[in-house]
Amino acid sequence: MRPRWMTISVDRHGAALGALAVALLVWAPRVASNGSFGLPFDSVAGSGLAFAGVDADRSDAGAAARNPALHGATARTSLTFGGHLAYYSTEFSGDAERTDTDGSTIDGGQGGDPGRLDLPLPDIVLSHRLNQRWAVGVSLSAPYGITLRFDPDWVGRYHSVDAVIRGVELVPAVAWQAQSWLRLGVGLRAQVFDSEFANAVDIGSYIQQEVVREVGFDATTPACVLAGEPTLPGKYDVLNRLESREFALGWQAGLRAQITPGLAWGLSYRSPIDHGLSGRAGRARDDWTLEDFDSDPCLGAVRVGLAALGRSYEEEVLNLVEAASTDTRFRTDIELPETLSSALIWQRGRWAVASTLRWTRWSRLQAATVRFDNATPTVVEPLRFNDSVLVAVGLRYRLFDRWTVSAGYAQSSSTVDDTTRSARAPDSDRTYLSGGLRWQAMEHLALVLSAGVIRGKAAVVEDRTEATGTGHVLSGQFEPLTLVWGGSRLEWRF
Repeated sequence: MRPRWMTISVDRHGAALGALAVALLVWAPRVASNGSFGLPFDSVAGSGLAFAGVDADRSDAGAAARNPALHGATARTSLTFGGHLAYYSTEFSGDAERTDTDGSTIDGGQGGDPGRLDLPLPDIVLSHRLNQRWAVGVSLSAPYGITLRFDPDWVGRYHSVDAVIRGVELVPAVAWQAQSWLRLGVGLRAQVFDSEFANAVDIGSYIQQEVVREVGFDATTPACVLAGEPTLPGKYDVLNRLESREFALGWQAGLRAQITPGLAWGLSYRSPIDHGLSGRAGRARDDWTLEDFDSDPCLGAVRVGLAALGRSYEEEVLNLVEAASTDTRFRTDIELPETLSSALIWQRGRWAVASTLRWTRWSRLQAATVRFDNATPTVVEPLRFNDSVLVAVGLRYRLFDRWTVSAGYAQSSSTVDDTTRSARAPDSDRTYLSGGLRWQAMEHLALVLSAGVIRGKAAVVEDRTEATGTGHVLSGQFEPLTLVWGGSRLEWRF
């Protein structure tokens, strides 16, 4: 009777790449602001109020990007041209272990500061009033975006190395003055979504774990020791890089109601958008070849066991490792969530007081599936996201006829908690502080500036690579998230 280890099954070895690929593809909704990588920077004037009151603020020519009912609300024709620059910063401190294999500590640094100064986030809105009741407009904004690049040799490289996400959308819209006190608007969201993700994958640890799961003990390490070879964990790493660009459509709608002469209420809704992400999965072996793997004496027992059963080591092991470490194409479906935002703004004389309550349904994302064109198996990655809520208050004051200042404060809830936070999602509850300035340079031309900071709480991480089965655990803490932004725009009204 053959020992049980001779019957090991290795038909899932290629899943290591797939699982990490999914983990990186779907971490994005948990990284930057307002539900993580959902950015509220669609109006420079609005960011100067910490995004308070935007849905109801008809004095903000850029607010129509958020609420299409505001197109044509105050001028026959208006144009804003500008944008924001934002820099994200955090640092990790901790360590990582191969807990389920040899228990070794994963070497490497702390990753440095992964934040970067990204491309400008546009604030471009053109509105034109056709007559007393109808107006049309178009806006260009970036509702999603973040850039994170960890050092490639950091201790958390099996969890994340690079993540770059950019979502830019063009929204043609129409607004209708339904009543003297009520405006309605609707728009079509044409969105382009770019993504780039990279991480290291420890194929050696995965193979060792598969052997343990099938036969009940580690049959590869003794073979490594007898041959004087390093053990499998960390021996066959691959850098996995996924890149995609997709186009999808959604819609948005809004209303503005003038409740009293000084008090207005605004409500806007952005629909969910289904993205079928597909692109290239580039895979680079870390200083090893397929020949090195094929001749590794650590796998001699696997080869002998399969041969004794009349099965093919080449088909069941070597070909799958080749697939998992060779360029291919991938596809996954992600549904970006809907957002419902409500705002009040009260104006009296030189003063304006604003507030916003905004809800984003990130709980839609509970799992994702990634499929590959080659033999890498399909992988399902659990997400377990929570909805996020932003509450903001702002104050604006007209100093002189040409000068207006503003300030704002907001709080936003995290999309993950201490039990679901990962290195790919160092998210936590956040506080927003901002200020703004408007200068009416000429009768029809104004300059608007804003600056602010988003500060998160320290984020404790206990992250296990459970989807890959490698058993790597990253333990530590991300320092409080800091996102600093500045915005400027020119504004014409006629």
